Amino acid sequence: MPETLVERLDHALQAFAEENGYGDSVETFVPGVGEAFGVRVPQLRELARELFSTYRKQPERLIEVSRACWRRGCREHRLIALFTLARMRGLSPAERWVMGEEFLPDVGDWETCDQLCAALLGPALAEEPAFMEKLETWSDNENFWVRRAALVATVSLRGSRLEPGQLLTLNRRTLKMCARLLDDPEPYIRKAVDWGLRELVKRDYGLGRDFLFDRAAHEPAYPARATLKLAARKLKEKDQQRFFDLLGDAAQG
Repeated sequence: MPETLVERLDHALQAFAEENGYGDSVETFVPGVGEAFGVRVPQLRELARELFSTYRKQPERLIEVSRACWRRGCREHRLIALFTLARMRGLSPAERWVMGEEFLPDVGDWETCDQLCAALLGPALAEEPAFMEKLETWSDNENFWVRRAALVATVSLRGSRLEPGQLLTLNRRTLKMCARLLDDPEPYIRKAVDWGLRELVKRDYGLGRDFLFDRAAHEPAYPARATLKLAARKLKEKDQQRFFDLLGDAAQG
């Protein structure tokens, strides 16, 4: 039964926590994390690897156990669920998306949000561009973790095997979301905008550079100004200089 495996994980996590975990300090790195053993990510990935290896020929069992881990509710079980699902190459984009939507309302911290995007939502988007439409609606969601997921999911487009024309369209739509969220009052959203822009510059340098130039030329207010400065660090030196000239600042980065 999945619940039996979850109980076994409880014991393993407790042993890791007592041996070399970081206990209450996890709240320092992941504010709002809720219940947590304080086990480090490499150890959680190893537990997920062992779980996957044991049941790799039983994908339905792996999904069932992952859902049970997610329902358990603590940080470590949820990350193990996501790390396990990330290993399941046979999952279709639709299957990943369904679980991503199922789990997303429970997210309450940046770590779980970002790993959810890396394991489920992002890979689904990287194979099926139609999911971008849903992400765009999330960028206006009142839950700021949902807004963050809308941008963080696009990070997985790096390395996507989509046709160039499809990827260009998704990159342009990503920039529209970034523009919409540049002035978001929530710091976790501004960090996601910075991340989304930096990753886009890596995927399509010219498109990302021109977006930063355009925004700099339109006298952005703080905090958009600060976010754009951070993202501009990924520009080439001469383009950074051009960016700061447009912004009216001395080049810094």
